[in-house]
Amino acid sequence: MNRHLVYSRLWLLTALFAFLAVGLSAQSHSARETALLFLQENPSKFELTKNDVSDVKVVREYSTKHNGVTHVWLQQQYHGIPVFNGLFGLHVKPNGEVMHLGHRFVNDLSPRINTDLPSLSAAKALEMAMANLGFTGFPLPALRSKANEQNFVFEGGAISKKQIPVSASYLLTNSGSVRLSWEMVIDQANTPDLWTITVDAQTGLISNKLNHTVYCQLGHAHRGGGADQCSETKVKSQQSPSYAKASAGKTVNSQQSKVNSQESAINELLLDEKYTVFALPIESPTYGNRTIETNPADPQASPFGWLDLDGAIGQENTFTHGNNVWAFDDSANDNTPDPNESVDGGATLDFDFPFNPVAEPVANKQAAITNLFYINNKMHDIFYRYGFDEEAGNFQNNNYGHGGNGNDEVFAQALDGLGTDNANFSTPADGGNGSMQMYVWNRKGIAVSVNGPGLVIGIYNGNSSDDSNPAWGGIITDVPVTGDVVVTSDGTGAPTLGCNPPINDVAGKIVMVDRSECEFGLKALNVQNAGGIACIICNFEDQDLNIGAGAVGGQVTIPTLIMHKVDCDLLRQYAGAGLNISINRPIPVPPAQRDGDFDNSIIMHEYHHGISTRLTGNGFDCLPNTTTHEQMGEGWSDWAALVNTVEPGDQGTDKRGIGNYALYKGNDGSGIRRYPYSTDMSIAPLTYGAVSSSVAPHGVGEVWANMVWDLYWAMVEKYGWDADINNTNSGNFRAIQLVVDGMKMQRCIPGFVDGRDAIMKADSMNYNAADACLISSVFARRGLGYLADQGDPANIGDGKENFDPIPTCVKELKINKITTTPTVNPGDNVSFEITVTNHKDAAATNVVVTDELPSGLTLVSASNGGVPSGGMVRWDLGTMPSGQVTKLTYIAKSAAGIGSNRYFHDLLEDELEWYANLVDLTTGEIFTLQSVVVHPGSGASAWAGKDVPIVSDYSLETTQHLTVTGSKPALRFWHQYETEAGVDAGFIEIQDKADPLMQWFRLPKGKALRGGYDGGVQYGTFAIPFLSGFSGNSNGWKQSYFDLSDYSGKDITFRFRFGSDANTAPATGAWYIDEVDVMDLFHYAGEACITADGGDLACSTAPEYGVIVEPVKVGTDETNKQSIQMLVQPNPADDMLHISLGQALEAQVIVSLIAADGRTVLNRTLQGLSLDQVLTLDVQNVPAGMYTVHLQSGAGNSVQKVVIR
Repeated sequence: MNRHLVYSRLWLLTALFAFLAVGLSAQSHSARETALLFLQENPSKFELTKNDVSDVKVVREYSTKHNGVTHVWLQQQYHGIPVFNGLFGLHVKPNGEVMHLGHRFVNDLSPRINTDLPSLSAAKALEMAMANLGFTGFPLPALRSKANEQNFVFEGGAISKKQIPVSASYLLTNSGSVRLSWEMVIDQANTPDLWTITVDAQTGLISNKLNHTVYCQLGHAHRGGGADQCSETKVKSQQSPSYAKASAGKTVNSQQSKVNSQESAINELLLDEKYTVFALPIESPTYGNRTIETNPADPQASPFGWLDLDGAIGQENTFTHGNNVWAFDDSANDNTPDPNESVDGGATLDFDFPFNPVAEPVANKQAAITNLFYINNKMHDIFYRYGFDEEAGNFQNNNYGHGGNGNDEVFAQALDGLGTDNANFSTPADGGNGSMQMYVWNRKGIAVSVNGPGLVIGIYNGNSSDDSNPAWGGIITDVPVTGDVVVTSDGTGAPTLGCNPPINDVAGKIVMVDRSECEFGLKALNVQNAGGIACIICNFEDQDLNIGAGAVGGQVTIPTLIMHKVDCDLLRQYAGAGLNISINRPIPVPPAQRDGDFDNSIIMHEYHHGISTRLTGNGFDCLPNTTTHEQMGEGWSDWAALVNTVEPGDQGTDKRGIGNYALYKGNDGSGIRRYPYSTDMSIAPLTYGAVSSSVAPHGVGEVWANMVWDLYWAMVEKYGWDADINNTNSGNFRAIQLVVDGMKMQRCIPGFVDGRDAIMKADSMNYNAADACLISSVFARRGLGYLADQGDPANIGDGKENFDPIPTCVKELKINKITTTPTVNPGDNVSFEITVTNHKDAAATNVVVTDELPSGLTLVSASNGGVPSGGMVRWDLGTMPSGQVTKLTYIAKSAAGIGSNRYFHDLLEDELEWYANLVDLTTGEIFTLQSVVVHPGSGASAWAGKDVPIVSDYSLETTQHLTVTGSKPALRFWHQYETEAGVDAGFIEIQDKADPLMQWFRLPKGKALRGGYDGGVQYGTFAIPFLSGFSGNSNGWKQSYFDLSDYSGKDITFRFRFGSDANTAPATGAWYIDEVDVMDLFHYAGEACITADGGDLACSTAPEYGVIVEPVKVGTDETNKQSIQMLVQPNPADDMLHISLGQALEAQVIVSLIAADGRTVLNRTLQGLSLDQVLTLDVQNVPAGMYTVHLQSGAGNSVQKVVIR
């Protein structure tokens, strides 16, 4: 994204938070009319044409009560057919101002439409979708109704639990075309899945597929736990969020008090409802005891209690079915609510059932259903207060006349028989029942008992291969496997990875190997074949992991397990020096399973999937649950569980996890995530840059949850914490309100920047931007700063992190220097631009700006009265008022004859110096030399590595070594690429000729001087942790520079390495490489500084090495300067080099052999050469490398590359 676009975002430039707001008369227009008029009058503001907005339909409209904003969602159409997710949210304030945060309208729509006549019928499209879901051969469901030629409804049949609507729509494709399609919603009969499937109306291909059921995928292998058992005492809760009137000194809206009093009168006529549960903020049985909660319903959200259905005084049910939720036992997995499978509180509505913490889940079934019913209702009531009400699409059977669609209470299924170690939530559109499935969780984990030495004696935990799915390796039982421990050494440059057989003695030993680079099964098999009795794989992070067998794991018979990094780091210090351990599966301490229905954090997590889905965009399709989207749903869900389990005395720095109870972890465990949640970044280190290498949606959501959890505590620190939900000025209330209102305002299919901007907008809307700087600083701390760029939200790999808050929030005198001539030839003019800004609240006096003129630059001109002064350019600016921005520019002439020294230069016109090969694979894609996509000015050919949807790992390697010389050696190359961002990627590796192991070392991102890596690469592509690479879309050719100073004085070779996984890839995806140089850089990069009275001082240098000066002399590649046909053979050569010509030369002829650094190695002068004469050069004493043969004569010149071996 260019700088102008970045600075034109909705963030504050001259005020704290800027947004486009058009004032229209609220009295003369409804909110709907205001929104439509605004769009019709301002299409160009959004890069749309009038035709693009001529056919729109209001598909959603509702108001938020606490701020009076009406949210109007417009659907783009073409000839009355909607564009899938072509939505525009316009948010109208009571005074008629219109706010917006981006849109999903397709610009220049009409020319992109492929057709308006389908070749495929709706019935045929449904048949194609059925085949995709595995229903081939099933009878087509009967047609139930037909509204017109674009809209049909089919019966569910054996395919769907509900009727299947099939409607015509247009779908924007990756190529930019908009294709007529059939869109349908299938509530799959044999799974919890709820699908939106789009079938191309011409080809019948599945063009889009979204699952509205979110699986939290919590069932990877888990670390065994020593969680304390709980005892049960029935007491009245003192910490549950209170709905009582605010105490003295708290601000309570008078109208709210009136409503409360009216609802209290109703509640006095209701029977008492009593629930014995783990009441909020208690997270689970390991955090506290059950309490009796009497009439816990919020009088605003559930005015007739939790067991009402008809909106009249008096409960309709005595069992766990009310207006907000129906909780029932689904161990039979029939997904059908039944009063006989619910829990009955009897005539006294007393839901008090025994709970035995050491009993298996089925024995606690009634207590579990009660707890599930309670937490679902609490989530309904709590978030009702923040605006997730009937109009906003909440889950209620009876909406009590408050708008929205009813008949959609949550079906909460306890002890679900579908599976274990997981949970899910399915969210249909408003009016369709949300569905929550809660599973039981298996106790897993292996005990690693350290017998000595004494400093580390104790019990540690691991996850075994025989607990994986499918199981493999030796079965670990309660009979210990005991032995001394050693660390493998496999004879490679990374000896502890164990990807090759160990060369040290491991026979009879328990062997540690490190995770990375190759499959778990191969590591264990290498240990087994060398006589090891067990294999411990050391993780590179403290995360539970399901370890797969890979290709050869089936041959492994020894016990194999994986341990956390923190434990391995401690123990490996003593490996081979007395470390002795025993590995066994502990005799289970009951229960063998735990019930997720008692883990309130998981229940709340699942419920909030329904909230975030219903609040975003159209409330159904706008949070795609895919592995590629930068989608924050998992993050909001974790956050919802965290904020509702805060207790008095908690601190933001505490370790918090989601699902610690279900996973048998301690209360400070990481739960289902990589790290515990904490505002302490030494505990929870994730930043926005981690998104590209995270697994979506869960790993991506974890990053977002850290950000909004930080925001919660920042608001608490400023405004205080209060359990009373009526105190709307508390920090916890304000933080939650901002996040909820942000979800309402963010665009359909949001990314992280969209989510951040929406929260900023909510602060502007609710609190007049009172906390814009606080919010900005919170997000900037984790890389979502002012200049962060999310790229395409459908792509997790193209985001750019930034750690700067809104500039005006940093009250300083500032300076920023850039160059507008990043690369020049010797003797060219160079230009610099210096921007100075006073963001202090007061004027700055006696302001002076200086910029160093490096040796070799001569000042030509300077703006604003700049003058040369002692090797610098100086500006005396005097007084700068608060908020003033001044741009200073100057031009200087660079020294002729002084530039970088290039000693390797290749236009990649042939294959002589390059070797394309596979890396650790036997088949797959490789680099090829081609002439279709070539960098302009870099010859006629370039190497290309295709990005294909198969597992690949291949490289392009130089066939010669070169010596790295100079004070600032660098590798430079031109390249362009389009890949599956964050997944398929390329990077650079270096090999030292003197290394006996011939290992390859990656050039890390910190070595990029210019045009560096785009971001992280998912672990699965290369099995390399924390890898950065070139990935996504370079948007044309770019030049990259990498620092080689670590290899100064060494003979090296280098390679370009690319890999892909077996998932999607761009249709024309590839990494193209052209014109490669190695050079000793010469550059100009002086430091500019600003000073003022009072001690102000700030300095800046131009980024990316400032101005880089091109080489003065060319090393080995001048082959474009040929006028004489010359043949040099053999090539490569070993001892003799034979040169012949295509014409006779009669005058003096000079033949030279020139090294890569420009040195003349051999020189021969002849008085003419005949047509059949062969000139032989003895090169057997010439060092191996790349050279050029230069021929000079009065008739012309010729240059030819040659490799000496």
